[in-house]
Amino acid sequence: MSDAGERLQARFFACMRDPGQAREQLMAEVNAVDTAPTTTLQGLALSYFPSARFKLLRFVDAALLDPAVRPRFARPCAELPELAAVFVDAEELGYHNFENIVELGRLFGRDATARFVDSEALAAGVLRMRLAASPSLREALARLDELGLYVRAQGPSRGGQRFIFHSAELAAALTDGLRKALPARLVRGFVHVNPVFRCNRFEPGEPPFAAHVDSPYRDRSRGHASRYTLLLYLTAGRGEPLLSFAGGPEIHEVAAMTAVLFEQRRVHTGNAFNSGRKVFVRTELVYEEPRVEESPAVAALFARACYLGSESVFAPELAAAAHAAYDRAAAAHWSGPPRDVSAEPVLHKEFRGAHFVTDGHDYWFHRGSLGRLECAALALLDLLNATVGDAPFRRLCRTRTVVREDEDRSWIAGFLRAQAGPPEPVFARLDKPALFPELEQPLPDMDFPRSPDFEAEPFPPNWDATRNERVLEVHARARLWAMRRVLASPVVMLGKEMFLDPSRFVVEADRIHVLSHDRPGPLHFAGARFFGPEDFIGVDVTLGALQPVVPPMFFNETDELLHLRCDLFKNGWMVVHHNQVVPVPRALDGDDATPDRTPWLDAAGLTLATLRSAAKRDD
Repeated sequence: MSDAGERLQARFFACMRDPGQAREQLMAEVNAVDTAPTTTLQGLALSYFPSARFKLLRFVDAALLDPAVRPRFARPCAELPELAAVFVDAEELGYHNFENIVELGRLFGRDATARFVDSEALAAGVLRMRLAASPSLREALARLDELGLYVRAQGPSRGGQRFIFHSAELAAALTDGLRKALPARLVRGFVHVNPVFRCNRFEPGEPPFAAHVDSPYRDRSRGHASRYTLLLYLTAGRGEPLLSFAGGPEIHEVAAMTAVLFEQRRVHTGNAFNSGRKVFVRTELVYEEPRVEESPAVAALFARACYLGSESVFAPELAAAAHAAYDRAAAAHWSGPPRDVSAEPVLHKEFRGAHFVTDGHDYWFHRGSLGRLECAALALLDLLNATVGDAPFRRLCRTRTVVREDEDRSWIAGFLRAQAGPPEPVFARLDKPALFPELEQPLPDMDFPRSPDFEAEPFPPNWDATRNERVLEVHARARLWAMRRVLASPVVMLGKEMFLDPSRFVVEADRIHVLSHDRPGPLHFAGARFFGPEDFIGVDVTLGALQPVVPPMFFNETDELLHLRCDLFKNGWMVVHHNQVVPVPRALDGDDATPDRTPWLDAAGLTLATLRSAAKRDD
C-alpha cells in the first residue's frame, strides 16, 4: 500500500495546487481504497494519504508524530516545514478536535504595522476602510493564499475553502491600527482584535456563503465579547454583489487591502468575484462586555446547532437546520432568547438495542428499558463521541433523522415505547479494585541482572521480577497512576465491553453530576529501555477510561420518559436587554408647554444631565 498511498498523496496535493485537475476522478480512486491507520495522535487515528475512511485533511506539528512513520507524512507548506498533513476519519471527530487551528505567529514579524485610512460609513453599523500595511505585513498577508493550508468548507451553506490560523502578531498590529482610526464610539471598551483568523478563498462560480449571522466570541473570565466582524480583502474584484447585508448596503467592488467592519448581529451574504480569486481574512473586534446575563434557551440552541452541524457531515439533510440554529443562537446573544421553532429535526439512535432520541442538548429515553445512570452514560458517550473498543460511538450507532410537525415533543414517548429494549444490559459492573491486586513483597536475594545482554548472561532459574525491589518500585508507581484514573472514571471500556461505575454518578435533586479524574486519555502501563527495572512492567490489560469533565446533566421524569439536558458549551450569554418604550420627541409650542414639566424626559426616564451624558457617549 505504500506506493499506492504515496501516489494518492501526491495527486491530492497536486489537485489542491491546481483546482483544474480532475478532482472527481481522484476522489473516485480515494473512495475505492480502504486502509488501516498509519498511526494515532492523542487518540485520533491518522493516515498519511487520503482513503475511503481517512478523507478529512488536517495539519499537525510533525514533531508529535511517531518518528517511525513521520517521514511518510507530506509537508505541503514550504514556509512551514514543521506542519505535517494528515488525513483523519470524520466519524472520529469530537468537539475537542473538530476545528484545526494552525499557528502562524512567526509568519508575521514583530515589526509589522497597520494603519487604517479613508474610513467611510456605508450604513448604520457598517464601515469601509483601507489598510495601509507596512511592507512586511503586506508581504505576509499575500503569502497566506500560497501556504497550501486550505480545506474544503463543510456544509452546503458555506462555499469556498478556508483555513483557521492563530497569530498574536497580526492581531497586535491590527489592534494598534484600529485604535487610531475608529470613531470614538467604537474605541470605547475596545480591547483587542481576536488573534484567531479565518482565511477564505472563493473561485469564480463557486457557491456563495449563504445569508448568516457571525457567531460572537466571548471570554467569560475576562468579561470580554466580540461585537464587530472585520473582513480584510487581500485580492481585488467585483461581484453582484460580493457582500450584501439584509436591509442594505451592498458592496459590489473592492480593492486589495479593503477592510469592512460591521456589527455581528447583521445578516450578511458573501459571493465569489465575477472573475479572479477572492481571498479575504476574517476576525472580530473584542470589547469589554459587563452587561451580560445567562439564558438557558440560548445555550440549548447553540448546543443543538453544534451537534446538528457535526452530524450533518453524514446526514446532509441536517445542514440547513444546523445553519438556521447557529444563526438564531448568534442573533440571540444581542436580541434576547429565541422563540421555539416547530418541526426542528431530531435524531433517533440505537446502540446495542438501547434506543434514544436527541438533538444534541436534550436526550429522551424510555424508562422501561434503562435506568438514570445508564441513560446519562449513553448521553455522554454520544456527546463526546467516545471510542468503544476501536470504533467511535457515532459509528456504532444506527442513526436516522426524524422530522415531525408537532408543536411539542409529546410524540417521543409513544415512539420510544414502540422500540424493543436491549436484549442484554448495555453496561456491565466492574470490580475495579480487582484489577489492581496487592503487590508481592520483595525477596532480599532476588538481585537484578547485572548485564544488559540477555544472551551473555541469562536470568537465573529462580528469577522472579515480581519479587525484585527495584521492579516493585516502578510497578507500584505505575499501579498508582493507573488506579487513580480507573477508579475515578465513570465509564470504563475493556475492548468492546463497557462498565459503569454508579459511584461516579451523583444524583442530586433534578441533576446528575458526573465525577471524573481531570486528565482524559487512554490508560496503559508503559515500558521503557531494555533492562532497567521498568522493563519488567508489562501491560496486564488496556482499558479505555472515559474522563468527562462536564457540567451537571439536568433531568425530569414522566411515567414513561427520562428527559436529560446537557450543555457542554455554556454558551448561553446574551447582552442584557429590555423591551424599552422609546418616546419620539416633538417640539411643543407655547400653548402646550408647562413650566417645570419635562414630558419627554419623564417618558424616557431621563434627566437633562443624563441625556447630555448619553448624547456625548453616542458621539
